[in-house]
Amino acid sequence: MRVRKSSRAFIINEKNEVLLQQFIFKEVIGERILWVTPGGGVEIGENSEDALKREIYEELGIVIVPEKSDIKLELDVTIYGKNETFISRETYYKFFLNSDTPINIDLMSQNEKNSFKGWKWFNKNEVYELERKDIVAPKNISKYIWK
Repeated sequence: MRVRKSSRAFIINEKNEVLLQQFIFKEVIGERILWVTPGGGVEIGENSEDALKREIYEELGIVIVPEKSDIKLELDVTIYGKNETFISRETYYKFFLNSDTPINIDLMSQNEKNSFKGWKWFNKNEVYELERKDIVAPKNISKYIWK
């Protein structure tokens, strides 16, 4: 089975809320709308830190400097796509960001913009509700963020 490496971020603000983005995933079986952490695939020639830096800049317009010491979690997730099933090998980093920091999605790819629904800061109880409704990824995200 193919393995796709990705780098993602748990971005936490001063209120202990997490920033999530909502996308419609048209290429997965069942075409789901999910809240997910910012981030994306590691491209050829990139390490996970470089990929995360690029992805956060493209998706949020924010410059970050990820370090290996910021790694919070490494997780393999099976993705059941319409064309193939594959493993998403996800490396999660944790960062802090003030909630009043401007978010800019202008640098997202057109494909991302077409599937993007919005972003929001979520508190712990709101994330529990997303988990209950099974509309957040990864599953059980709260246990990784608020250990």
